[in-house]
Amino acid sequence: MKTQQKVAVRRQRAAPKINLETVVFSAILLIVVISFFLGFLMGEDSIGGARFDFYKFHWPIIERFSTTSWSMAVADYPSATNPLLYMLASLSPFHNDPDTYRGMAFAIAFLTWPLLSWAYHRRYSKYGIDWLWSSFGASAILVSPSFRSSAIWGTTDYLPFVLCAGTSLLLSRFQDLEGREARPIGPLSLITVAVVSSCAFYVRQFYAFVPAIAAYLVIRRTRTSPFVVLSVFFLAALPEVFLIFLWKGLNPPRFHRQFHPAMTNVLTVGAIIGFLSTPLIIGCIRRSLGDVLPEWWGLRSTVIAFAGLLILMFALGATSWPEAGGGIVVKAGVRMGALGTPFILTASYLGLLAATFFSMRSPTNALLAGAFVLPFFLAFPTYQHYLEPSLAIALFLFADVQTARVLFNKRVLTYNFAFTVLILAIGIAHYDLFNDLPEIK
Repeated sequence: MKTQQKVAVRRQRAAPKINLETVVFSAILLIVVISFFLGFLMGEDSIGGARFDFYKFHWPIIERFSTTSWSMAVADYPSATNPLLYMLASLSPFHNDPDTYRGMAFAIAFLTWPLLSWAYHRRYSKYGIDWLWSSFGASAILVSPSFRSSAIWGTTDYLPFVLCAGTSLLLSRFQDLEGREARPIGPLSLITVAVVSSCAFYVRQFYAFVPAIAAYLVIRRTRTSPFVVLSVFFLAALPEVFLIFLWKGLNPPRFHRQFHPAMTNVLTVGAIIGFLSTPLIIGCIRRSLGDVLPEWWGLRSTVIAFAGLLILMFALGATSWPEAGGGIVVKAGVRMGALGTPFILTASYLGLLAATFFSMRSPTNALLAGAFVLPFFLAFPTYQHYLEPSLAIALFLFADVQTARVLFNKRVLTYNFAFTVLILAIGIAHYDLFNDLPEIK
């Protein structure tokens, strides 16, 4: 009897807390959704270039695909991206009206939020993450400057997130199993996974990791023949093989001289990873840095790591930085004078170190990290909006189960949301967002 009374009292105490949590987070989500729609209505451009890119590049390309044959349009056009979005947009009955196209793109981008919430819930519900927290975690994209700008201006960066979420949902039945425990995947399901994941890559070359990790998980987690899996994914990759043959590279010919690997680009990618991974790392710390460092890490490792940082700075001659682009870290560093380049190199070093530690946890993580960062190293220049919010979404959706369980918790989701809001506020303060630029026809 006393035990039942204690349980009843605990439930009564927990009810107000649960209700308060529901009310607070529902209010936050409502505010986020309203801000997302207001951004569209006011023509927000929180990365400072999406409006210009839409009128100067993206819309003319859509018109080109609408008025000429795809084979002619794809041969050489003024974009470094893969052409899938432009092909789809050219099929729209409203492809002659840029405002209507932007409205359609915005609606599809907004649906990414519930789709991503569903993907998060499917993967993490068994670990105590309910629909409310899944929706809250996914809502970070709605305050992401990169996602908002792409959604508002119909550029290429919103669509891959739809395909990432779709790929995760298709893999969710067997993704977190140990070994090859799941039965062979059916032909139709295998084709669907291959096509959906490959389409993310056909929008942006930076999303090559999606079909790579999808094929790997099907082979490692199901009893499907590796030969069959690789054959189906190879067939799905044939359009890219054709593009590489047509373009003589990953980009159209006019970009061959502009896009090249450079040490500066590697360091910029490291700085962006170091910056964007900050809320994820802080959210995992409960007592000390030992919560996120490998078990073998100690005083000797700390000394070696610090010595490596000093060697990096001396080797690169940390006296000046060549450009202001790349993201918040680089822009802040350029304004710091003599301390700027050491600041940038430190952030880059820590980011590359974090990526290395992440890769060492499992083969799944190693493949994910390698396939994620390699395209950024091969394309110059790389900007922050190419990795934000794709870094967090790639980790949440495709990291191995042990890492994912550590990363996807309420503290990390809260910190990541607050951190993204801060980035948005900096973007709004840095760029003159709401002064309309003349439309470039």
